Amino acid sequence: MIITHLNEGPKAEYSLNGTVLTVHGVSVDLAARQRDVQTVIDISLGSDFATAAEGTGAWYVATIVIPPREYDLVDTGQVDENGNPVMTPEPKPLDMNKVELRLWALPRQ
Repeated sequence: MIITHLNEGPKAEYSLNGTVLTVHGVSVDLAARQRDVQTVIDISLGSDFATAAEGTGAWYVATIVIPPREYDLVDTGQVDENGNPVMTPEPKPLDMNKVELRLWALPRQ
């Protein structure tokens, strides 16, 4: 996973368990959220500056960038009317090395 510190200051704690990323208490299953286009998930603090949630709030904590799904073409074992093999796209597992976690500094207490 790519970690980018966007500014100076203390950052939210984060952990990764398989494809589940937890940032400041908010867990996101990255593989389940991957789509055919890049997915961007913001995690922000609410107006109390203590509770984190997905979406835009009073203070950005992190931005998660999940790359678009990639596919392999797999031979179905069938052939078309011209004798060419019929291929079908099969999604590859999420490449965690391409996921980016962008961390913003937490507000001063």
